[in-house]
Amino acid sequence: MLKERSDLLEGDIKKIFLKYLIPSVGGMLGISLYILGDTIIIGRGLGSIGLAALNVSIPINNILNGVGLLFGIGGATALSIDKGRRDEKGLNDIFSKSMIMAFIAGVIFTFIRIFFLDELCYILGASEDTIAMVKDYLGVLMSFSIAFLLNVGLTIFVRNDGAPKLAMIGMLTGSLMNVILDYIFVFKFKWGMAGAAFATGLAPIIGLIILSTHFIKKNNTIKFIIPKPNWNIIRRIISNGGSSFLVELSGGIVIFAFNLSLSGITGDIGISAYSIIANLSLIFASIFIGIGQALQPIVSYNYGAGKMDRVYETAKLSIYTSVGLGIIFYSLGLFFPKFLVSLFIDADKELLEMTIRGIRLYFLVFIFMGLNIVLTSYIQSKEHARVSLIISLGRGFVFIVMVLGILPRFIGIDGVWLTLPIAEFITIIISMFYFTKYRDAIIYSIRGIKR
Repeated sequence: MLKERSDLLEGDIKKIFLKYLIPSVGGMLGISLYILGDTIIIGRGLGSIGLAALNVSIPINNILNGVGLLFGIGGATALSIDKGRRDEKGLNDIFSKSMIMAFIAGVIFTFIRIFFLDELCYILGASEDTIAMVKDYLGVLMSFSIAFLLNVGLTIFVRNDGAPKLAMIGMLTGSLMNVILDYIFVFKFKWGMAGAAFATGLAPIIGLIILSTHFIKKNNTIKFIIPKPNWNIIRRIISNGGSSFLVELSGGIVIFAFNLSLSGITGDIGISAYSIIANLSLIFASIFIGIGQALQPIVSYNYGAGKMDRVYETAKLSIYTSVGLGIIFYSLGLFFPKFLVSLFIDADKELLEMTIRGIRLYFLVFIFMGLNIVLTSYIQSKEHARVSLIISLGRGFVFIVMVLGILPRFIGIDGVWLTLPIAEFITIIISMFYFTKYRDAIIYSIRGIKR
């Protein structure tokens, strides 16, 4: 505990940032690989209809992950700030309340699966061609809701409790097993969509088993207790995690909105193309989220201790990293789209051509996305929940729906692909103009001065 505190408050910022960056990015890649593994296996094993059915189902994955982040990020942020302030009396209480709320949410999702599965599938936009596959996938996946939520939340707490490598190992091991089991269940056992969902559902259970070893080690500082009711702590957890939840929830709503728009323009083939693009985007976005999560304990600790120079230096490193990677990701989409698409499909020429064009337009988003995600995490890490929530709501929902409702009417499917880049760019402009904390972090990164 003392060593962790000394490192975060006194150690070299670049080394500490790298220490948290690699495991955080690895962990988030692990989460995104759940769906990527399904997409590659389903695309090659079940074709374009399978891809369309998967994309109809993906918003539920966003919601599950978002609720896990709500309690994980929300509780871990409060925990880290209290550690920075040397207020360690309520750490176990914060951790336990977060995990209990995640468990209760998982039970609710399980009941929804039992009693309202058909209605949910149609609400998500399943067509007569995809309804059977959507039901197979979600019926199995949502049976593992409790494991999903606990795994996401516990990963964040273990990382913030000085074990970022263990958190990464848990996520990557679960993801690797998901890919292996995907192949076995779909290609060998011929279980179709249900097999892909079963493989995905087993992954967080494997992750939980690995993460649980943290609590038998001597260097852990948190443990589960039976907490007393305290609405102030519950509100604090939910407030801190609100923007992370909103990002994921908005992602699910956006996929739903895109599916709806594309079904009216191209039918299921457009949804299949978007499934490929969205899953590639998920990989790169998860790297940006990992950068944001890497800065969270460093910023929260030092902010709690009043060391603002270290707070700003961490933000600067995060901004440089996210912008540099964003340019690389866009270049991959611009110059190698056919290779990226070939990972998912083989011989469908119409789908191949549509997806390649979509990637070249859609991948413009990465030039702006990283900056928005990282700075939202930076603001959230200082417990400025209202500003973080407003930015998240704008970039993740309001601007997207606004642009998606207008642009495709004039330029068709190209307007769908350009919606996210335009929404992210609008977010940067408005946030720079209205939110001082957002603007100050960018100014410090450019000029090296605090306003």
